[in-house]
Amino acid sequence: MITFFSCAISVGFGYSKAYTLFKEKNLIFYLFLLFVMVVYSFSQINLYQQCPRKYQYRYLDKLEREFETTPDLMLGTCVHGALEWLYQQVNVFNIPIKADLLGKFHELRQNAVAEAADKLIYKGEQHEEDYLRRGEKYLESYYQTYAPFGETKVIATELIMNFELQSKENGGEQKFRGIIDRLDKEGDAFVINDYKTNKQLPPEQKEEYREQLTLYALGVQQKYGKYFQKIKARLHYLHFDLRDEREITDALLAPILEKYRNAINAIEKARFNYNMGRENAFPTQQNPYCKYCEYQQLCPLWKHLGCGDELVEGGSLGAQTIKKLVDQYAKISRETSELTKEKESLKEILIAYADKGGFEQLFGDENKLTIKKTDSYLAKDKASFQEFLAEQGLLEEVMDLPYYKINTLVKEQKLTPEQIQTYLDKKDSRRLTASKNKSTDED
Repeated sequence: MITFFSCAISVGFGYSKAYTLFKEKNLIFYLFLLFVMVVYSFSQINLYQQCPRKYQYRYLDKLEREFETTPDLMLGTCVHGALEWLYQQVNVFNIPIKADLLGKFHELRQNAVAEAADKLIYKGEQHEEDYLRRGEKYLESYYQTYAPFGETKVIATELIMNFELQSKENGGEQKFRGIIDRLDKEGDAFVINDYKTNKQLPPEQKEEYREQLTLYALGVQQKYGKYFQKIKARLHYLHFDLRDEREITDALLAPILEKYRNAINAIEKARFNYNMGRENAFPTQQNPYCKYCEYQQLCPLWKHLGCGDELVEGGSLGAQTIKKLVDQYAKISRETSELTKEKESLKEILIAYADKGGFEQLFGDENKLTIKKTDSYLAKDKASFQEFLAEQGLLEEVMDLPYYKINTLVKEQKLTPEQIQTYLDKKDSRRLTASKNKSTDED
């Protein structure tokens, strides 16, 4: 029954609910739980890495939000739909002409725009005709490149893949799900095709798309491995009429597989902590996509954005709005930072002057500065010094090794000169103390 208890927690019932079910020994529910587990996808993992709190809102709290339909997203959907239709025709040896392909795109686009209605928001200077023109251009170029499609052997379009990243025997089951735009057979190899309508070409170091298709190759191996072992991944960047292709080898797959296994383990740990009632199991994470997030009104990072006009007692400042206090605090912080920089610059100049003249006090018209020379010590190697202190029974006194505690050890002669020379670097420092210059006689 312990398995039942753990399983109940893992699927989101929390400690108290799981315990109730455990006590009642609900065997039917127990059997249900044994077969319920999270099936992950690239969108889930990417969302968690982008912002764990957003992952919590969407996948655990099940908070539905009404999404705006962007013209770019709709363009991608319609272009994908038109190409799916094209290859469905090719697969039954009915090769459409280019005009039929463009007609299908217009039909899909018209239906999508009508369905979206007021949810379709155009931003900037782009209008519907701009997106139509882009879609037409992408499909025309694609058709001219690959027609007459006689050599293409299509296995499936929009192929839903359910596969395992990790089996029970290898440390715990991890299930994954993805959709392949098109899977082909070319000679003795499978080819995973994926269409991209982005206007920005991803830089070489941006590997998400390649990683996605590389993992899909694992799904193809598990589903069709008895036919061929050779698998290629082909990314079609339609805006640039470019094709990025590479063969998926075991050496290429292994590190990517490990990366996503670790990502799922991190999510599973966070889900367990969340179900156990631990606060901040899914922390907020500010990122460039925050301004588009549909959960801004819930997010601790952003929900105050619509507030701030309320009055609070500001002490000597009187009643102030939170907005004004925030701005005032930020202003003082900036001024303090600038003053600190200026202070350090002045200190450097004054110490250099005092050292050159052999002065221990410097006088202004109203103030004086007392300059005291001290020695400070820093550990040459923190790890070896900590090991030495542990052997000497002194580790508790300097657990985090701040410089002032190290200085105290030297001052109190708890370290021999040889030990100081072995483990510490000596640094001359100066301390400036300012006071009112009432009269030189009193000093």
